Amino acid sequence: MDVIAEQANASEGCILVVDDEPRVREMLLRGLRSYGYQAEGAEDGLQALHHLQHGEFDVVVTDIQMPRLDGLALLREIRRRGYTQGVVVQTTLLDPSLEVVLRRVGASRVLMKGGPFADLVRSVEEAYRASRQSPVQCA
Repeated sequence: MDVIAEQANASEGCILVVDDEPRVREMLLRGLRSYGYQAEGAEDGLQALHHLQHGEFDVVVTDIQMPRLDGLALLREIRRRGYTQGVVVQTTLLDPSLEVVLRRVGASRVLMKGGPFADLVRSVEEAYRASRQSPVQCA
């Protein structure tokens, strides 16, 4: 069985997608939902923190460059508050030093934004499995 198809059958987790570009955010939400995930969106890090305070999520997928609170600051705040969600970071500016910083702060995975969607799904599934043994319900 195809790994992605197998993951889709097993996936019921709740994913928070954080991206300030509405088209990108909606595309990611639709794509993740098509793989069996519940998914909600936030337009920046501040809105994401609000969602995290009022709901339960298994994984956060976030962009780096956003207004008000960027992805690195969001990741730091998630870890500072003791949230245990896996965090998959997408960036158009992937370089080794940035990846090292993101990993040290607690990113589960760092991906090139706009790469193959299958890579994102695999990363979400890995982060989901690492952070939770059973799915939570989206708020």
